[in-house]
Amino acid sequence: MNHGLLAALLLAAAPAFAAPLASSDEWNSQQSSLEGLYAGIGGGGNLLIVPGDNSFGYDAELRLGYSFNPVLAIYLSGSVDGARLSGRTFRSGQIVAFVQYHLLVKPAVMVYGRGGIGVGLSRDVVPDATAAGLAEAGGLGVEIRVAPNLFLAPELFYRNTSLSTRGIDQQVHTVGLQLALLYY
Repeated sequence: MNHGLLAALLLAAAPAFAAPLASSDEWNSQQSSLEGLYAGIGGGGNLLIVPGDNSFGYDAELRLGYSFNPVLAIYLSGSVDGARLSGRTFRSGQIVAFVQYHLLVKPAVMVYGRGGIGVGLSRDVVPDATAAGLAEAGGLGVEIRVAPNLFLAPELFYRNTSLSTRGIDQQVHTVGLQLALLYY
């Protein structure tokens, strides 16, 4: 079976599996505060890997979407990853639609997984050209409540982008640790 299809099926079924993990009292008390607008901003460090080279760098991400209940949120993310490769600056950006689900819902701490697909862009593959292609991303994180609708979220993430322009194809892999501030 195709790994992408399996991942999509698991992602779609995850809310049904995760819902019983939260007690009904916790679910009801958090439902109003975890429904509606979902927004986030984050940044951190990464290991940017392209064939033949890799380096430590940075990442930044913005998220905006909707949380349907304490378990499921869907949002659009814009992110930038950058590093210094072979003496030159290399940056790639991704615009990805994510599905995020909570594996554990508690009043103070929640554990989540997220996965998404979208488009990747970079002007650093070939001079004076914008490379574009398919982008895939995922992450595992913990949300720690710091205010009624505000969470601090450390996350381990992975991004893969297949960039192409002017007959040149470039794979970009990014593994990193990010700290985000999330609002529900």
